[in-house]
Amino acid sequence: MIEKLHAEIVRGWTEEDRARFPSERFRHIEETGSTNDDLLSLARSGEVSAYDLISADYQSRGRGRRGDRWEATPGRNLLFSLALPLGTNALEGDRHLWPRIPHLTAWIVGSVVESVLGPGYRLQAKWPNDLLHDGRKLAGILVEIVLSPRPYAIVGIGLNVNLRHEELPPDLQPIATSLYELLGCESSRWFLLGQIVQGFLRHFPDKTTDFSPVLDWIRPRDLLAGTPIMVRSGRDCFEGFARGIGDEGELLLEKENGEFVKIVSAEEIRWR
Repeated sequence: MIEKLHAEIVRGWTEEDRARFPSERFRHIEETGSTNDDLLSLARSGEVSAYDLISADYQSRGRGRRGDRWEATPGRNLLFSLALPLGTNALEGDRHLWPRIPHLTAWIVGSVVESVLGPGYRLQAKWPNDLLHDGRKLAGILVEIVLSPRPYAIVGIGLNVNLRHEELPPDLQPIATSLYELLGCESSRWFLLGQIVQGFLRHFPDKTTDFSPVLDWIRPRDLLAGTPIMVRSGRDCFEGFARGIGDEGELLLEKENGEFVKIVSAEEIRWR
């Protein structure tokens, strides 16, 4: 089964890309708690290599950045985690690039989705980890860092592919959507996965340093820009207006007194 799925993922790839993502890098399971938890465990035990990937048909403990539950009907959506190597000097010169990885991921995933949707479709990017269409969530991103024994970014992605509106819990129906709902037909999860993995193979880590193409994509799609927001970051809580995305991918917030705050990470964001 793994070989068959892997062949679907890499169909049409160049030999160079195929060599960087052999079938040994790919694992698929029908059900798991969380693909991020699975890959994090392997990384912490030293059993992960660059671009190792775990996908699942169903996650019972899928979560967002604040630990929010994220579940989907088995086999409908694209649920996976990917290991990105952070290099031997991750604790020194490259560490300042880590906050850019969620935005790089949004750019790669969003570009693939827009190419599938075709002309006339434009996604929205909600800082720092969601992709939406017309205000409804289409994809979520979770990046977690492992330092030892080797530094990796474990990138978890959940993309609503073939999920039907009626399969969503009632409280999520007004705020979530899927490619199926937008296109009116099913899409191949494995084709989409192949396109996304290729994006990482071609653009990571280069676009964490040459960051302008990522910002040029995200800034016009910034869902929060100009809206009143409340942000909880660590022990601090800020209220004001979102004023865009900074050069490092940070959220810019203008307080009522005109003071600007740069926010690199946040546990909670509320907006109107």
